[in-house]
Amino acid sequence: MDGQNYLVFHTAADDSYMNSSANFRGADVTSNTEVTVYFEGVNGSGSQDNVVLNITAGKEVEVMEAIASACAGAKNPVTVVADDINSTYVHANITSCGAISVNRGRYAVIKAVTADTTLTSADSGKIIQMNPAAETTLTLPQASGNAGWNCRVTFTEDDGGAMDNICHIKTYAGEFFNGILVGADGGGGQVANGTSNDYITKGTAASTSGEHYFIYSDGTRMHATCIVHDATDTAFADAAGS
Repeated sequence: MDGQNYLVFHTAADDSYMNSSANFRGADVTSNTEVTVYFEGVNGSGSQDNVVLNITAGKEVEVMEAIASACAGAKNPVTVVADDINSTYVHANITSCGAISVNRGRYAVIKAVTADTTLTSADSGKIIQMNPAAETTLTLPQASGNAGWNCRVTFTEDDGGAMDNICHIKTYAGEFFNGILVGADGGGGQVANGTSNDYITKGTAASTSGEHYFIYSDGTRMHATCIVHDATDTAFADAAGS
């Protein structure tokens, strides 16, 4: 062998998967009875593979530790993690091998926001979908020392049209926005001043559903590129609108 450890999964005689521990990218508890294992794609090109393991309810800790041991080659450089053909598993609390997905590409995680929420470093790369039940503020994490953090924010109503409630995006305390806001209705746009604009505010509930914001940190401040319908309804501001 080449010194790597290999993990093998079988769901049926004609449906198996193998990858190396060098391509292991982590495991996640995706439900009370499910752990999903992630790998760099076998075909490269930045793709992602994942294998779902069905487990005994509440036994995710034990199963996670068994996966870690398999990656480390604790027993053998080739470890059959789950074999539904012969009903053998690397841990007694793995009940079966679920779906095997290959070359999925990179999927963004969607986070639904319906009330005041403060984002963290763990939210980087997510799509934030805001459909609040009342006036709501989305507070960004600190830009300073957090270069590369980014997210996309969409204000949305399930039925389209105007928003039912006012929404705001706020920088971390003492930080301000750079960026540009473009109005699609011909009403012009706005450039953030970088010195006092700490809000993007949809100042009226009449603001249009579907407006979109890409926000990232350069390590000092947050930059925002905003596409809105009416630049008189949505704007960079020094305080929340009402």
